[in-house]
Amino acid sequence: MSSTATRGRALRSVAFLAATATATALALTACSSDAQEPTAAAAHNLALAVVTPPNSLDPAQLADGQQMFVWGSVFDTLLYKENKTGELKPNAAESWEYNEDGTQLTLKLRKGMTFSNGRPVTAKAVEATMRRTMTTPGVLKIKYSAVKSVTAVDDSTVLVEFTRFDPQFVPNLTLGAGAIGDPDTLADKRTATDPIGSGPYTLDTAATVPGSKYVLKKRNDYWNASAYPFTTLTVRVLQDPTASFNALQAGEINAGTVQAQLLGRLDKNAFSTTRIEAQAVMYVDILDRKGEKWPALGDVRVRQAINYAIDREGILKGLLQGNGKVTNQIFSPYGKVYDASLDSTYPHDAARGKELVREAGYAGTTFKIPSTFLSTSFEASISQAFKDIGLGLEWVSVPPQQAQTAHLSGDYPLSFQITGFNSDPGDANLHFGPDGFANPRHYKDATTDGLFGTINTTVDFDKALPAYKQLNEYAVKQAFEAPIVFTGGTWATAKGITMLDDGKAPSTARLFGLA
Repeated sequence: MSSTATRGRALRSVAFLAATATATALALTACSSDAQEPTAAAAHNLALAVVTPPNSLDPAQLADGQQMFVWGSVFDTLLYKENKTGELKPNAAESWEYNEDGTQLTLKLRKGMTFSNGRPVTAKAVEATMRRTMTTPGVLKIKYSAVKSVTAVDDSTVLVEFTRFDPQFVPNLTLGAGAIGDPDTLADKRTATDPIGSGPYTLDTAATVPGSKYVLKKRNDYWNASAYPFTTLTVRVLQDPTASFNALQAGEINAGTVQAQLLGRLDKNAFSTTRIEAQAVMYVDILDRKGEKWPALGDVRVRQAINYAIDREGILKGLLQGNGKVTNQIFSPYGKVYDASLDSTYPHDAARGKELVREAGYAGTTFKIPSTFLSTSFEASISQAFKDIGLGLEWVSVPPQQAQTAHLSGDYPLSFQITGFNSDPGDANLHFGPDGFANPRHYKDATTDGLFGTINTTVDFDKALPAYKQLNEYAVKQAFEAPIVFTGGTWATAKGITMLDDGKAPSTARLFGLA
């Protein structure tokens, strides 16, 4: 049975997103590497600014989210997500097909692809990349946890065999798990900083400053060159959106995100804007859902109280300037699992929350929570919400490079996250699966076990959809997390450049085109 028919949704982010990947939702900007007027000629050069640089360009270590602007230009992925629809589409793989029980996946590669060093891209290259990722500690290894073997059947056919059906695997092939490396150079030292890839660009190492600026030059021999109209792509590491806006207005920038309070100052004759309502979900993650170390959180009344306490509308309007929409659930509003009716489950009602905390017997309890570069702007509001229901928060400063470690450490009962959307299967596992990133204490119960039992044995997504919807409703009512808002943003593009997506596709150069 063809997964083209059964996989209508694909993965936007990573399975691992944590601090690096998810910062895109708040601070993704774009700028030009050279000060110049946005003429037709200049429009062929696009530069993007990101909050953090790639952690590595090694195919076994690729982080999704904003880092894809760099590595997604160097590496092809086997599949991709179509702009505007988010539909899963062929890329380096022309087709994909599961057997009846989803334990075998056959990938057919397109012919004629080459690496930047001229070597052909074959099934052996895919086999070598996948096998290496399966055995290399890093952010991608877990995405291969259900894979038993990978075999190049012939030059253009790859057979992936699983210990069980993994509904996330095919959507993950649009992200880091689907990147293809050159098998002859994968083990070389250069792979982490200057890899050989089959993607549309090569890294200009002479112009690149690792950690600060990445300059990429278009390959004229790339098989799908028309999808990448920019001859030069520059990815710069910038964190100040006001400075980016000033550069945009000065004509030094041809595309970028603009904060809502600055939109009125934008020259409407020189720029077009595209509003993206939802790019990621912001939430307080309840890590100890069973109450093993922090008994209060094992009581559903306390978890529900936290949800009642948060003034979602206040955070959206006051701190995010209206960029986004409030939510009581984590599933993407672009997906099939999302249920608008669930967003009325927890209206802002501090009195109700306080009553639940008192009823549960945990009034006065204080929790420690990591303070990261993601949370600082929201800490006062969240602390006040906890205070309003008789609980306390103590924010513990954590450096950016330790944000993921702190979340996974088991030392904290709660964490604040902004996580980019995955596919619906990816979101389900990430937040509620026993090995999901947002569930580091591996919480499960009879209901989640039963629902994942259905999800993980039903190859046709539409047939599994009722189980996904039940999982979403159960997670909301059990208050396993406290979702706050879907974060959004507004892109401004100068004449000659157009934004081709509205939040449904990953962060690659394919988001932009020539007007």
